Amino acid sequence: MFTSAGDFVALFAAFRPSTLTALLLIVSSCIYLYARNAIKYHYDVEFGKRKGCKPSAPKLIYHWPLALDILRDGFRAGRDKKLLAFFAEQFDQLSPTAEVKILGDFHLGPRTLAMKAMIGNGIFTQDGTAWKHSREVLRRQFMRIQYQNLKGFREHLETLMERLNTSSGVTDLQPIFKHEIGDLFSKAFDQASLVTGTRARLGDLYFLYSPTGFVKACGTIKKYTYQFAVDALQREVENPVDSEKTSFISELHRDNEDLQLVRDQVRNVLIAGRDTTAATLSYAFHLLLRNPNVLETLRCEMDSVVGPEQDIKRAHIQRMPYLHNVLQETLRLYPPVPINTRFCRKTTTLPVGDGPDGRSPLLVREGMPIAYSVYHMQRRKDLYGPDPLAFRPERWDGSELAGIGWAYLPFNGGPRLCLGKDFGLMLASCIKLVLGTVLEEPGTEWQHLTLTLSNAQGCRVILR
Repeated sequence: MFTSAGDFVALFAAFRPSTLTALLLIVSSCIYLYARNAIKYHYDVEFGKRKGCKPSAPKLIYHWPLALDILRDGFRAGRDKKLLAFFAEQFDQLSPTAEVKILGDFHLGPRTLAMKAMIGNGIFTQDGTAWKHSREVLRRQFMRIQYQNLKGFREHLETLMERLNTSSGVTDLQPIFKHEIGDLFSKAFDQASLVTGTRARLGDLYFLYSPTGFVKACGTIKKYTYQFAVDALQREVENPVDSEKTSFISELHRDNEDLQLVRDQVRNVLIAGRDTTAATLSYAFHLLLRNPNVLETLRCEMDSVVGPEQDIKRAHIQRMPYLHNVLQETLRLYPPVPINTRFCRKTTTLPVGDGPDGRSPLLVREGMPIAYSVYHMQRRKDLYGPDPLAFRPERWDGSELAGIGWAYLPFNGGPRLCLGKDFGLMLASCIKLVLGTVLEEPGTEWQHLTLTLSNAQGCRVILR
């Protein structure tokens, strides 16, 4: 112990000047950061008071400092493929907070850096002007006339059916769906998605999680998508008559001229279309085969509209409202991106959510994350009736859900509404129409949550 001021002087004299300077800088920085945060906190609290915010006790029950026990339980649930069930317990404690339409006050935050290693500088890692430019470029591509024509699907559907016709017994459809949606690098993509999903949930601490093989997997994705873009452009030069198949890449290149930017946008489109469509198809069959009455109704509609022919046209799909209901109900129960987060760009308030009764404005400080769960919102009794967990496509008929609005967001909403929504639904409808002959015994459900949601068990069926 130090007994006099001389002891302190002797201690500092023992340090080298460079070491002492470094220590003083560290201490000064800590004092500065603490003072700055204290002043900012006081300012934010006063801002909240002026807006009518009231103090309230934390609603989330935890026992360790900084709620580390909840963090631990969350990682355990993720390891056991039950993360959404764990989140459901937390959301049930908190109850619904608010419905808000505030756009400019929130941004992607550290998610941009957490995802950039895998998908680069594209529409899903951009904000502001860069995001608006990317969205407009991609929007034009998804509006192109070739997506109004099903000819581009037929070759892939025929390949899918050939693979299924050579299968017998128990077959897992999920990896087959992933392959048909564009997968020559499945292992690297799946590994990178799993790690990136965890990094995104770590927020500012994303850099702490970079397991063996992650960098290599991201490198494989970069190499594949770069070569994919080069090959597509080369094919168009060699055979411009057949340019319809590569117009997506060529239009991106005409707009950007930088192959690396084209590669990054291709990576973003792949992550948006590959896992999401495959997971939706897998869950659709998962639900249909556990609800034989729904499957039989769908088969009857298919037989009456399409009949024995396999030449599926857009007009067929437009005349099948029950097929549309089945897909909507699947996306309600299993939205491809079940949970999302935005970070507060500047200190603001939400209309309600604070105070003893939860009806006072809620203060949201600069940099604070706001998580919202489409998965849990679309399973609420107050929104979807007394049977929200039931697979009941008929709920979409008539006026039962006519005013559901922003309580149904499987494709997000507003400016960030999924550009590939119609394209993905059309692809899912086409594949579902050619697969109506599968059976399976019910089992237990596990979920695989990376950047998107999929069935951890796949979709095993018995083909006849």
